[in-house]
Amino acid sequence: MKKIKILIIIKQFADKWPKHKHKYDMITAVEEFAEVKYWHTSGDIINILKDIKFIPDFILHYDIEWNYSYSPLITGLDKVNIPKGFYILDIHYSKKNRIKYFGKNKIDLIFSASRSPFLNVFPQYKDEFRWMPFSINTNIIKDWGLNKDIDYLLMGQFYYKDKINPPKRLPPKGRYIFREFVYSKMKEKKEFIFHPHPGHYALPSKDLIVNEKYAQELNRSKMFFTCGSIFKAPVAKFFEAPGCKTLLLAKPNKDIFNLGFKDGVNFVACDEFDFYDKAMYYIRNKKERERITNNGYKLIHNYHTNRVRAQQFIKYIDDFLCNK
Repeated sequence: MKKIKILIIIKQFADKWPKHKHKYDMITAVEEFAEVKYWHTSGDIINILKDIKFIPDFILHYDIEWNYSYSPLITGLDKVNIPKGFYILDIHYSKKNRIKYFGKNKIDLIFSASRSPFLNVFPQYKDEFRWMPFSINTNIIKDWGLNKDIDYLLMGQFYYKDKINPPKRLPPKGRYIFREFVYSKMKEKKEFIFHPHPGHYALPSKDLIVNEKYAQELNRSKMFFTCGSIFKAPVAKFFEAPGCKTLLLAKPNKDIFNLGFKDGVNFVACDEFDFYDKAMYYIRNKKERERITNNGYKLIHNYHTNRVRAQQFIKYIDDFLCNK
């Protein structure tokens, strides 16, 4: 069967900002199932198509959020008859600008990492919407076979105070309220480890806890805490922790349950008021902890890998092109 041709417009941000490599890996996994060309710099689409001598069946423009941090600025998209898609990461970024972009560029399909949050913010685009949650690179997010010498682990963004090592930049207080409660309650326990968010634009460094180093830290842990913020998003950590064979204790959301997560089966659902008791229960009950951990690992590696997500992406495009 002939592979569809896709032009992906995206910056090579994985090299510059290793914190975001997992996002780039998810996109490039499409290469297995399609003939793919990339474009990384700003320009006009008419000139770009002439330059690459490639007529795609579909054009995907990666997210324009945070002042085009992840993708170049492309003009003239409204002047080509090739079907076009757009991938959204953070739904809270500039709703007005995104609506303007969709209309101006005549976007056919809108892919998003979240479903419920996306449809709450952009209900008018329910027909164009296609769900593309985060997924894992199995060469990195895996069971590294390390000794489980960390009892409780917390990593990521949230508002906290540290007089000894004051954080450089923090999100607003209350955006990640579950993580704030976990840190406040657990920080005095010697068995608890916390690693601050490295910064979205942190440059490559051997000290950064990202990619393999991040996965190995997860793999060393018996349990890991996270949440999807006040936006109730299925953030990457929901997939990464169980994908590294670590028990996930998380404040759930609708999207997570729709992705196959089941409380007490493949993760532990908790909130600000019961996470501590549940953590103490599962640290004492190794058999129960390992049962749920193993189920979580199977869920992620069976249904939420980059390869699986790439196949879903291609099917979305195939179905759209056939119907069109």
